[in-house]
Amino acid sequence: MSHRVTEEWMGERVETLEDLLRPGLRAICIGINPAPKSVAAGHYYQGTLGQRFFERLRSADILPRGSGWEDDLGFENGIGFTDIVKRPTRSATEVRPSEFVHGRELLQAKIEAVQPRLVIFTFKKTANVLFGPIAGTGQIQGLDLGGAPVFVMPGPFRPRNEVEARLSQLRAMLE
Repeated sequence: MSHRVTEEWMGERVETLEDLLRPGLRAICIGINPAPKSVAAGHYYQGTLGQRFFERLRSADILPRGSGWEDDLGFENGIGFTDIVKRPTRSATEVRPSEFVHGRELLQAKIEAVQPRLVIFTFKKTANVLFGPIAGTGQIQGLDLGGAPVFVMPGPFRPRNEVEARLSQLRAMLE
């Protein structure tokens, strides 16, 4: 099933991905904004870096291995998906600062409405937009979003040992 929708974003209609959110989620994965490739497919994280993110969730035993779209498998297993900005772009550098400001309030309201156990920032940039500069990755002590602890994924090109340590931490947070 495709999650492609058309909705209003800052006064204009955009084709984007619907939020995959509901109360009782174990975690919500928050991205910057959808890539055109993902919107075309109707599913989250369809680019190279997105697929690496899904593989990390599988490595942490959060996303089951199986057939089908990864966002659907995740949602069936208590993992939600959304973005701070709903307008698709080829690169996060194309997102306007005003869109982050607009998206911040919307995201806060979404998280408070569904109250997940954990929020996972796919990219550190999104967490920096919400909270200001953050040192490190993994669980960020002293930060929460809508009452849920904050976890920031290590960057896609970080050393393997760092990634494995953070994924162990993530696994423990969701047990």
